[in-house]
Amino acid sequence: MRGSMALAGRKQKKKETVDFANILVKRCPECFINLPLDAKECFSCHTRVGRVDKFGRARKKPNWIAYILCIISWVSLIAYINWAFLN
Repeated sequence: MRGSMALAGRKQKKKETVDFANILVKRCPECFINLPLDAKECFSCHTRVGRVDKFGRARKKPNWIAYILCIISWVSLIAYINWAFLN
């Protein structure tokens, strides 16, 4: 009973709504140059850019190849140490 009363008195967070109709350009997350909304890559620094956020900046797309290569490198190093020193 007390738990439901505590939830009833709690303030609800308002979700911020973004009016994307008012955003005409997006900004590169690296060099902050204005880009058209349909741009996939910054023409100045050649960074891949994604969708626009609520502040008008483009989101930076993750570099999945670098993540995968990093994981493969760590697994290889651990396997080598296991083979060379622990066997």
